[in-house]
Amino acid sequence: MMVNVLFNIAMLLTLSVFFTTYPFKNPRKLYSYHILVGIVIGVVGILVMLNPFILEEGVVFDSRSILIVVSGMVFGLTPTLIGSGMIAVFRILKGGVGLYAGLATIITSTMVGVLWHHYRYQIVLERRRHINIEFYLVGLVDHAIMLLCMLLMPSSVRIHVFSVMTFPILVFYPVGTYLLCLLLFSQAYRLADIAALKKSEQQFKTIFEKAPIGMSLTNLRTGEIQRINQSYLDILGYTREEMLGHTWAEFSHPEDVEMSNQVTRKMFSGEEDSFTFDKRFLKKDGSTIWANLSLCVFSEENLVDLSSLCMTVDITKRKLAEKRILYASTHDALTDLYDRMEFERIISNMSLEGNLPLSVVFADMNRLRIINEAFGREQGNRILKQVATLLRETFPDCSTLFRVGGDEFALLLPGYTAKECEPCLEEVAERVSTFRVMDAVAPSISFGLYVVEDASFDLNEAVKLAEKHLATQKLLDSPQMQGKAVYAIINTLHEKNKREEAHSRRVSELSEQLGRSFGLSERSCNELRMVGLLHDIGKIAIAENILNKDGKLSPLEWEEMKRHAEIGFRILSSVEDMQALAPYVLAHHEHFDGTGYPKALRGESIPLQSRMIAIADAFDAMTSERTYRKAVSAGEAAKEIKRCAGTQFDPLLAKLFIEQVLALSYDQL
Repeated sequence: MMVNVLFNIAMLLTLSVFFTTYPFKNPRKLYSYHILVGIVIGVVGILVMLNPFILEEGVVFDSRSILIVVSGMVFGLTPTLIGSGMIAVFRILKGGVGLYAGLATIITSTMVGVLWHHYRYQIVLERRRHINIEFYLVGLVDHAIMLLCMLLMPSSVRIHVFSVMTFPILVFYPVGTYLLCLLLFSQAYRLADIAALKKSEQQFKTIFEKAPIGMSLTNLRTGEIQRINQSYLDILGYTREEMLGHTWAEFSHPEDVEMSNQVTRKMFSGEEDSFTFDKRFLKKDGSTIWANLSLCVFSEENLVDLSSLCMTVDITKRKLAEKRILYASTHDALTDLYDRMEFERIISNMSLEGNLPLSVVFADMNRLRIINEAFGREQGNRILKQVATLLRETFPDCSTLFRVGGDEFALLLPGYTAKECEPCLEEVAERVSTFRVMDAVAPSISFGLYVVEDASFDLNEAVKLAEKHLATQKLLDSPQMQGKAVYAIINTLHEKNKREEAHSRRVSELSEQLGRSFGLSERSCNELRMVGLLHDIGKIAIAENILNKDGKLSPLEWEEMKRHAEIGFRILSSVEDMQALAPYVLAHHEHFDGTGYPKALRGESIPLQSRMIAIADAFDAMTSERTYRKAVSAGEAAKEIKRCAGTQFDPLLAKLFIEQVLALSYDQL
């Protein structure tokens, strides 16, 4: 009996040897794999059955139940069915009184093994429990069922079978099942690990090669590039051959090489095992790009030295956007100088050590408001840009130039004494005075200077003193000088349009006569004469093609023309001595009945001077020659003024103008 058992065990071991060879090395051929395993199970089972333990004629015992249940547990349904089918056929051919019990044992062992495989195989494989009591319990259950199958034997042999085989079936057979399971599952674990490793390697290779970001492996000891994917090559513009075996220092921006080397040293020494940082690379075409690098220590079995796995993303666009945002947050968009916030930051953080003497300069543009109102902000902006350029040219070695307000500049000039700085500022002021707007108005610039010579001096106090000096200097740009700018503007308008000059002078005279007739004081009459001369100053900002158009203006052109009253108001409001005249200019196109512009004022809410200018303006317009119409006589113009009295014109002033200024009979018109 012992010889039979040893032979059976040898046959079972044959299955485990087969399991470690061909079938699992080509698992993709599932169909042929299942058939082959099933045939092997059947062959081993038949070999086992060729040398059984014969209890009596027709009653044989072997280890096929162990083979079948373990095969079901390991290989699953298809191979086990094939193998058990072959075993069942062989058992039928042998026949005997134990045939039905033998077939029942084959069927039940197949069912137990296959059911366990379906519900438990993957779980046990994942848990990797190499010593698993569950294997023994499955063997015990299977062979307890096998013992029950012995009831299918004839009653004449049944008692003998139970008396002899109960102990071996319930003790040795479960142990045999357990041991065979350990052997085969140890192989299954190993092969599962190999498959998982291959899968992991394939996944890593796929991720590495196909990743849309740059990936590389670098030897941490030598710094040589060991592997690099196509995305990385595309980022840098090199071929694989041009990079493998080289160090990253050859492709890094010179300013970032040391930083990169420090990261490598820390990772190689074990001080850090991962890093994320930004650095610059030099592409093959010579251009520079920014990249974000995420590195970690990486080791492979076939590599003696440690490597770093690097994932790289091209962030050049992001860096450029950040640079633009940072630049915009610290610079004035118009002049490209530093702005007020950057001035405050530098003042707070600036050390006077090594910068003495330090000249603190404040500058303020004069007449810029008048220029903006008369000629538009484009002209004012042009002047500001010219001044910024001039300051850069005058102080080429100074990068701390600021635009700190609408028309204010600040300069921090390390190394400049007052003796060195003042001539430069005088030269700037002289050159600014040569600038012209519309070949007529000349801006000017005032400076305030304070020189810091003591490192213990408060820089904020120096700023205050420079601003105070500037305020003193601006007194030199008196209101009379501002007035000169206004006269320059009106002269420019008259030079552009001689008709406007004659018209303004006539309106000025007629308005003064009406004022005297009304009984205004000498001062008020002089003021009215001035308003009459300046009432159309706002036309300086109206396009010449509209101002000089032959024929009737279009609705859009008329709306543009109507702006001249508001523009004239803003120009005169910019000059202290002329601010009182500004409301009269603003309202000289208001109508007595409220249908005028720009505010639709009514009746006596319209300033008296504006009502007078409106009459003089209308009379001169009607009696002057135009390219699109002929002039009318004074009498006809007087009739029109009378007709519009109470609607467009103040009726009392209209009558006074006709009777006193024109010397016509109001009632006879």
